[in-house]
Parts: sequence; structure tokens; C-alpha cells
Amino acid sequence: MPLKSYFFKLLILTLLLFPWRLYADTPYQVIYLKNYSAPDGLLSSRVNYLTQDSRGFIWIATDKGVSRFDGQHFKNFTSADGLESNECFRIAEDNYHRIFFYCNNFRVCYYENGLIHKLNSPQKVIVQPFANFFFNRYNELCVNYGLSTKLYHFDELRSRRHAIQHRSGCIYGPGKEEISLSDNDTHILEKELLKGQLSYETVKNNTRPYRLALQQNHLLLITKNWVQVYRYQKSGIIPLNKINFTGNVTSVYPTGKNTFAVTTVKQGTYIINYITGERKNYLNNQITTSTLIDKENNLWFGSYDKGFFLSTNPEVRIINKESGLANEDVLKLSVAGGYLFTGHVLSTLNYMKLGAKQISSIGTITINQDRSDFNRITNLLASSDNKLIIGTDNGIFGLNVSNNNPSTWHPVKYFYGPIKGIAQQHDSLCFITQNSVLVLSDRLKHIQGYKIKPIRMTSLIWYKNSMLIGSLYGLYQFAPTPTNITYFRMLTGNGINVVKCLAANREACAIGTESQGVFLWAGKNIVQFNKPAISSGDIRKLVWTDANTLWACTANGVSIISFYNNYQSYRISLLNTSNGLPSDNVADVVQNGPDYYIATDQGIAVTQNLGNTNLPRPIMINDGATGNQSSFTYGQPVVFNCVALSYKSMGKIQYRFRLKGVDKNWSVAPSGEKRFDLLPPGSYELEAVAADRFNQLSSSLIFKFTVMPLWYQQLWLQVLAVLSAIVVVFLLVRKYYQSIIGLQKKDYENTLALQRERQRISSEVHDDLGASISGIKLRTEL
Repeated sequence: MPLKSYFFKLLILTLLLFPWRLYADTPYQVIYLKNYSAPDGLLSSRVNYLTQDSRGFIWIATDKGVSRFDGQHFKNFTSADGLESNECFRIAEDNYHRIFFYCNNFRVCYYENGLIHKLNSPQKVIVQPFANFFFNRYNELCVNYGLSTKLYHFDELRSRRHAIQHRSGCIYGPGKEEISLSDNDTHILEKELLKGQLSYETVKNNTRPYRLALQQNHLLLITKNWVQVYRYQKSGIIPLNKINFTGNVTSVYPTGKNTFAVTTVKQGTYIINYITGERKNYLNNQITTSTLIDKENNLWFGSYDKGFFLSTNPEVRIINKESGLANEDVLKLSVAGGYLFTGHVLSTLNYMKLGAKQISSIGTITINQDRSDFNRITNLLASSDNKLIIGTDNGIFGLNVSNNNPSTWHPVKYFYGPIKGIAQQHDSLCFITQNSVLVLSDRLKHIQGYKIKPIRMTSLIWYKNSMLIGSLYGLYQFAPTPTNITYFRMLTGNGINVVKCLAANREACAIGTESQGVFLWAGKNIVQFNKPAISSGDIRKLVWTDANTLWACTANGVSIISFYNNYQSYRISLLNTSNGLPSDNVADVVQNGPDYYIATDQGIAVTQNLGNTNLPRPIMINDGATGNQSSFTYGQPVVFNCVALSYKSMGKIQYRFRLKGVDKNWSVAPSGEKRFDLLPPGSYELEAVAADRFNQLSSSLIFKFTVMPLWYQQLWLQVLAVLSAIVVVFLLVRKYYQSIIGLQKKDYENTLALQRERQRISSEVHDDLGASISGIKLRTEL
């Protein structure tokens, strides 16, 4: 295993020699990352390389084999399946859509039609740890290292011959790029290398390696300390930008769209735009080995010991414990005095200054209460006089944030008792406790309380100068007076039972329920929104971020309902972990300028994108073992396998099947396998579609197949059998009737014989009588 030991010795050496950060000034991006490792089905948690094939599958090279990932399941291949060795370092797809693997025994094998095939040639392929491995437009196996491209030819590759096949100075790229370097171009490159004390000797012994890479019309000279970018023209290469970096670099790979990724030891991955110079850092304190940006613009990070990580929306920033939050389980949000406030359990309040590109330092305020239990932050409300009103399980507090000095902020307690809801009307502050409605007026100096019968109140809102209160027994309207209060239940005819939250603007009131979703009350119209149109029917919080945008927070993500045409029309978008949220359990939302802050039980997500308006639909792929088999024998199991690729769905895919012309309704399945055991002989069309977690349907995939009858079910044999049966029946009937006729004929002959016998006897008797009478007559006469 010389390659394996050399690779890890080099990795440990860089860790010891360069313990500092790669870029001290590069902003670190805290984003939601879904981790996949050995317990999830990956062969090993040590990932050497990641790539995506033309069909959309993700291939992962590990030290224990190769895994293919479809977003839900891993399909694993080891030496027992035909791999040259379990340790795989590189993966590449050729022009015939075969997947080639470079293993640690310097041999190459490939995947085609569900099987691993080995090459007949004993020739070794040398791929240095800093080199890349790909196929060019002629289907030649290429290895870029130093200032040249090494070409390998095998009979199995079926490479195309071309005019510059043996010309020196030719550099290729994986995207059909090819250039010919002139002597002057080579001189420019060597001169740049000499500035950094790099030469043919350093690349030969791999102490200070470098290589070339082509990306569209850009030529990249890549080292472990910098990348020099050139524009390629027929007249020669033109220097553009030089991107410098130092530290524990393990690999540098172009990732498309004018970017390249730098993987490091303990500093994560840096993605750099070599045109604009923009740099982003991910997975700090991790040893990263490979980076991939797929066709859906998802980010994939391979690591040395933790498998790989997937980010479906790297534009969504995360604020969590790593950022300084006291507790990642955020219950409430509010913006006051230019600060974002977050409410947690244990009466803890975090705050952070808004307006900067990067999250500022996060401060903490602990509200002292009389009891240690039941001390959540239940409500946060920014009042009109630059105060933050804080509701807890044990009272209501005010925090004056008018000055910009958090050290001077001290909560002031206004009332004792559990606070269920807070609302402001003009200069009065209304709030509800377990069995009371209270009003603070005169700049929060005067309090008026109204005790009511227990209806288990949950929320409070002012809508068109009316106080509405939600409860576990429905929606109520309250009319307080200086001495008393009256209330009555509303909208009973619409089936609104358990109300958990309320939100209102000037024109509409939204009612969140426990299981019936959201009811929108606008004028005389009431419209209901429930699952699956929205994330869940159990609504935790409703928020209007403007007059036409309603956010419904649930434990299964947040739904954004955008209204237009006076609330007569709407569009629904969904936000969840597939869009970059750290958790589906969303508790609150607040807006500040173009940014939306979304509270979850795993931190706060910050985004400017309102959901899934332009998400790619799932892609259906026939991945069955039957391949193109379209004919089956009756009694033989008919099994079809399909895969829906949608990495943004995080494996939450629903499959639907139907036999066209046979099934009236779709059958739903959690997997892409459809099995038929005893289909009658005939021709069929199986239609399959997939729905992602945003209810987007894929294009239909059609399986056309025929179930052939057994030999005794053949039509000609069945016709022959019927004809034979008819003949047999005919012969039996004929024989029967012939026997009947024979018997009748015999009876007739017997009857005739009897008649003749009777006639004979009668004739003889007549003759005898006549003779006797004649004799008697003669005697008488005598």
C-alpha cells in the first residue's frame, strides 16, 4: 500500500508544519449541513473524493470501497463486487457514461450496467495525490500533473483518434476543453513557478506539487500556496488574477462557475471565486478532502473522518451556539432598538446588533424570577416607545432599549403570573394570563384587570378595534368596559375549535389552529389552508411580515402565504431543512430590512429567499436490475426499480405508480420498487412519478412490458384445445345418436319380424280353419 501510506504521511506532515488558519480575514459561513457517515449506510466515514455523474448520482470514494448515493439510499461496491481494491482515490465518468475508479494498487476499473469491470491491460496508472483524473473529449484517460497532461489508452476505453493525439504541449480539461501551449506560454508558466521556488524537481518528488486545470477559457496554474489564473487565447495566455493562500492545504479543485475549492486540515473548505476574489469558509475545524457543487447548486464536502456533509442552500446563514447563542432552542424573536432579541428557556434573552454583514457578538440577559421552573420566554413585543415587552411563565417585564448601551439595560417587572399573549393598542398594553385579561395604560403606570371564566386562553390580538382572544375552546371577541367585560364566541359555523395563535393586519386576521391549519378572515370571506398545501395543520405561530405575506410556523417547517388581488389569490412557498433551515421545528419569524430571521430548535436561520419558488423538480431514473427487459413469463415476478433524484428533499420522496388503462387511481409507495406477481398475460404500461417534500411532481417514467403466457396459455394451443373438444363432443354425440338409431332400427326390425310372424301364423290359422270348415262342409253334404 505505498500510495496510501505516502498520502497519510503527507497529510500528517502538513498538519504539524502549518498549524495556523488559511485565511485570517475570510468570513466563516455557518450553514445547515446534513451529515452522512458510516452509520447511515456509507461504506466508510473516510471520504477521499466526491463526484456527480451525468445521471445525477453522487459517487463517493472511501478507504473501504465506493458508494453511490441517490439522496435516500447508498449502493456500495467493494473488491468483492469487482473493484481493483477497496481503497479508492479518484472517480471519473467517460463519454460513454461509464464510471471509472482509480484504486490504491495503481489500477483502474469501471462500472457499467450494474457491474464492475476490470481492464485487461496490466499497465499501471499513476495519479499523484495533487493530480486530477478525468476523460477528455476523445475519451482518453487524462492525468494533469506538472505542466502536462498524461494520456492513457486502453482497448476498453474506445478512444477516438485525433490529429493532435501525440503532440506535446496539449492540455485537456474535463469539459471538452483543450489547448496547445506554445513555447512562450510554457516560459510564462515556468517563470511564475520560479517566483514561488517551484520547479520540475519539486513536482517530481511531490514536495511542492503543481498542476494545470482548464475551465472554459481560463487556464489555472494550481499550487498548494496560490492559483494563478490566465485567459487563454489563440495568441497565447494572458495573466489575470493570482489568488494566494497558505496553510494546511490537502487539495485544490475547480468547482465550476469561476470557482475553485481549497480543502484543508482543521480549517475546513474555502470556496474562492477566482474572478471576483470572493472567499467563503465552511466546516471550520474539520479535515476536508473533497468538495462538489452539484447540478442543483448543493454543496457537498467530503471529510477525513466524518463522512460527507450536504448543504442544500448555502445562502442561508445560521446563528447557533457556535455563533454565541446561549441556547439553540429559540422560542421567540423580536427586533427593537436596532437589535435582534431571542427568547429561550430559563428566562434567558440573547441580543445581537443588526446591520453588519457578519453577526456581531451576542450578549445575554437573564431575567431573575421567583421560581426556577416554568420560566420560558413566552412573548416578545417591541412597543412604540422603544421598549421591549417580555412575557414569561412568571410575569411580564419591560426592557428600555432606547440607548445603544446594552450594559445599562435592566428588565423592569410589571406583573406577576404566567403570560399567554401580549398585544398593543395605541398607548395601552393588553395581555392575558390564565384566567384574566389585563390592560396597562398611562405609559404602563396604570393597570386594569378583568377576570373571566376559564376558557384556557392561548393568544391575543387587536383586529379592527376589536380584541380577539384564541382559546382551546374556539375564538372569542372581548369588549372591555371600565367596570366589566363581555365576550362571546365567534365563527362557530366555520368549525374553528382549538385556536393556538392569532395574527392580524389592517385588512385580514389569520387564525392558527391545532389541527385545522390556518383560517384567513378577510372581510366576509374565510379561507382555510391545511396540509398538504402548507407544512402542517398544527400551527405554532402566525406572523405578518407585510400586508400581503403571512408566515405559518409549524413543527414541520414554515409556510409562506403570499396574497394578492385583495386576498382573493395566493401563492404558497415552503421553508424547511431542504431550503437550508437547521431544523423543521420553527417557532417564530421576524423581518429586518431584506433579511428574515427564523427561529428553530437548532438555532436561527437568516435568509432573503422566500421559499421554494424555483426549486428543481425530482428527476426519475430507471435503475432496475431488469434494465431494458420488456418481456416476462406469466408467474415470473415483474419488478421495476426507479430512483427519484432530489437532494433538496433530504430523502423525503413519495413514489406513485399506476398501470395505464387498468388502474383508476395511483398507488403510493415510500420506495421506487414496484412488484407484480401474477399479472394476466398481455401488454402493459406502468407509469411512475415522484413527489418531493414540496409536492412537486417529476416527469412521468413509462415502463412498457409484456407478460407472455405459459405454453398451455398460448392462444393457438387454446384454440386447438377448443376445436379438439368440439370434435370429441361431436364424435361422442354422433356415436350416441348412432347407437340410439341402431336401437330404434333393431326395434323396428323386431316389430316387422313380429308382424310377419303374426301374419304367417294368422295365415296358417286361416288356412287351417278354412280347410277344417271345408272338410266339415263336405262331410255335412255327405
